[in-house]
Amino acid sequence: MKNFVAFDIETTGISPMDSRITEIGAVKIVDGNVVDEFNQLINPEISIPDNIVSLTGITDELVKDEPTINYVLPDFIDFCKGFDILGHNIKFDFSFIKTYALKLNMTFEKNALDTLTISRMVLKDLPSRRLGCLCDYYRIDYLNGHRAFNDAYATYQLYNQLKTDFYEENKELFIPKPILWKPKKTSAITYKQKAYLAALIRKHNVVLDKQIDELSKSEASRAIDNIINTYGRAK
Repeated sequence: MKNFVAFDIETTGISPMDSRITEIGAVKIVDGNVVDEFNQLINPEISIPDNIVSLTGITDELVKDEPTINYVLPDFIDFCKGFDILGHNIKFDFSFIKTYALKLNMTFEKNALDTLTISRMVLKDLPSRRLGCLCDYYRIDYLNGHRAFNDAYATYQLYNQLKTDFYEENKELFIPKPILWKPKKTSAITYKQKAYLAALIRKHNVVLDKQIDELSKSEASRAIDNIINTYGRAK
């Protein structure tokens, strides 16, 4: 695989159905060389949790004037057009891009390689195959880890090292394959949830990130639990 896009994203959480993308970073590789870059912060339109801020350094203030995913995603999909993709734990990043592509009625079907999968097969003796640990092992610069572009570039460098060390004896691991992922089906908020959530909002003067009618059943359940845990019950 000489022509591909290595990419990474940062998000507000781990679920593509409930969390938002805050940054996309990518490098485009042709004949083994970087020919283009994609690096964009994204306004997730919700508050970024403190633990995510601590991990990534991406704050509400940093993204407040940035475009939303609806504007960024078409440009990123166009950036990837005609190229296979590469990532570290690529299914995570792909699941977010795919989820938002579906929401925008766009197509994102790709063949992919995962440096995490390759590393687990050929570096079994290492204590961890996290990207940072692998960068330490190969002395790849990882000073700005957990930022999308830096992680994407580090993944590209890691791929080169893995290919140099293990390709000849493990060629099958370096063949990109279709990445298959479909979002889980979600149930709509129930009438009982809607009524109780509305009562909680009125009593405690809470503002949700979404309108009540836009919430799924699981999102409504989490919202109810969060309000109760923070402010108490409606009665």
